[in-house]
Order: sequence, then C-alpha cells, then structure tokens
Amino acid sequence: MTLENVHLPESNLRELGGYQTTDGQIIKKGLLYRCGHMSELTPEQKDIYRNLKLQTIIDLRRDDEVADRPTPQFAEEINKHISVSDPDNAFAEAAARAHEPDAARIILGEAVRYYTEIITHNIHRYIPVMEYIFNPDNLPLLFHCTAGKDRTGFLAAAILKFLDVPDEVVIEDYLLTNELLQERANERVIVWRERLAAERGISEDDVDPESLQALKTLMLTHRDMIQATFNAVAENYGTWHNLRREALGVSDDQLEVFKSYVLTEK
Repeated sequence: MTLENVHLPESNLRELGGYQTTDGQIIKKGLLYRCGHMSELTPEQKDIYRNLKLQTIIDLRRDDEVADRPTPQFAEEINKHISVSDPDNAFAEAAARAHEPDAARIILGEAVRYYTEIITHNIHRYIPVMEYIFNPDNLPLLFHCTAGKDRTGFLAAAILKFLDVPDEVVIEDYLLTNELLQERANERVIVWRERLAAERGISEDDVDPESLQALKTLMLTHRDMIQATFNAVAENYGTWHNLRREALGVSDDQLEVFKSYVLTEK
C-alpha cells in the first residue's frame, strides 16, 4: 500500500481511486475523495481542493463541529450536511478517562465499542449519505468529518467493500491515516504534556506516559477499531452486501449503475 493517491496530508485528503476489486476492475481516480475538516486551509491548499472539480461535499459532522469549523466553498459544489453522530461526542467522553489507570486500553475499548455501534445502533444515520454517494450525478464527490478517520474511515471502508475491494486492502486504506496524521498527533502530545504538567503543578517528565498514549490513541486509527466494524457486519448481516441492501437501502441495481460509473477494466 502506498500514499501515491494522497493530495494533501495536512487535512488527511486522499482518494479511493486506484484500488482493485476482487474481479480485477479498478476504481477510477478523480471521483471519490475523503478527508478531515477544511477550515484551516491556506490559499494554495484551497486550490488543491478547487482542482478536484467537486460536484458534492458531504459533511458527516455534528452541528457544533460544523459551526466551529465551517467548510469553505471552493467553486459551485453542493455542500450537504448529514450528521451521522449521536449528539454527544463519544471520543471527548473517552478522552476524559485518560487519567485513569490503564487508560490506553480503556480508550481503545471505547473506540472499539464506537465502531461496533456504527453497525448495531447508528447505521440508519448513513442512509441519506448513501443516497447521495450512489447517485452518479453527484460525482466527483468528497466526504469528510473532523479528523477524517472514524466516521469518514467507516464510510470509506463501506464504499470499498460494496465495490468488492478485498478486506485487507480496505483495512490498509483505513490505517493510512496514521501515516498522514502521525506528525500532528506527536505535536498534540507535546501540547498535552505541557498542559497536564501546568494543571497538576508537576514537571513535564512526571506526566504519566499512559495518559499521553491514551490521548494519542484517539488521534489515530487502530486495526482493532475497523475490525470491530467488520465483525459486527458479519455477526448482524452476514456480508457487507446484506448490510447494503437491508440496512442502507441500496439495491443491487443501484450498485450496478454506480459501478458502471466508477469502475474500469484493469
């Protein structure tokens, strides 16, 4: 797996194009993109997005996230806000437990639960998202959340699985976020160490490294997280295509039309 399709690591921007399906077809480049929030782009970075010639942007965030970090308008694309989250911030709640003993394990467990509940409790929230994605008139299309790793990561995995990309390739694509956001996560750890030391009146060397590792877990992706989604799909629906039909209402005919636009022979 390479990063050759990455356009802008700073916002975790990359495309789904270039991956091969199990029957040997290739996802066309220039049609499907994923990223994090875009509220802090430089003019040069905005040009990168503008050159994607997007028809549609789907914002998966909560209302408060949209208000805090609004998405810029690049050209004449439609910016559609469809929140796929519960009103509470599950990851903020998990971060509050960073001071507990064995915090890294606890927070990873909370994240695994979140990824499981996408399937068991929140899959209905993605129905209107799929209605946009599987309409070829909306391509080229970009979907995003705040970091571009969890809600966006699940959605990217689902699209790739619906196009019959092999499991391991889908998981590797999900984990590419770590390469893109590693530097930012390291920078955040430095800030957290300074803040925790100041709050507790201790030296930075005395800050519990377990707390810092726990917080870093929230910044990055982990195989156990996306594997929890795969496990929940298998347990509750049997296959990703059953999930598509039964929970998301995307018919086989819709999928075939979509494939005719986004897949090409090798």
